[in-house]
Amino acid sequence: MNLNREPVAIAQAAAEEVRALNHRSLDAGAFEQPADVYRTVEALAALTHGLPQAIEQAWKQLRAMEQGEAIRMDNGTDLAAEMDRARLALSEARRLLATGGGYLREAAQPLSHMGGKW
Repeated sequence: MNLNREPVAIAQAAAEEVRALNHRSLDAGAFEQPADVYRTVEALAALTHGLPQAIEQAWKQLRAMEQGEAIRMDNGTDLAAEMDRARLALSEARRLLATGGGYLREAAQPLSHMGGKW
């Protein structure tokens, strides 16, 4: 794990990997066995499980910047209103990601018992 990169670089790399997964899994032969699907879903569950924390930590950093009066709006809008708008949207994103992660874990349960034909 390389923690010397900027958070944006890490997030961009994760996004690129998801994009690669989406392209690769278009191929009918991408998954050779049900276990390949299971392991992929498990990895997606782990990814999804970590995203709410990443969002929360980014929000906390932004709040600290706001409290330190280190933010200005370049479009003339009210900072407090825009912060509230961002807070509400990020909160909903965290909630939905947590729900989605739970469903991925639930899907992984039956997938973990599926094997290919002999």
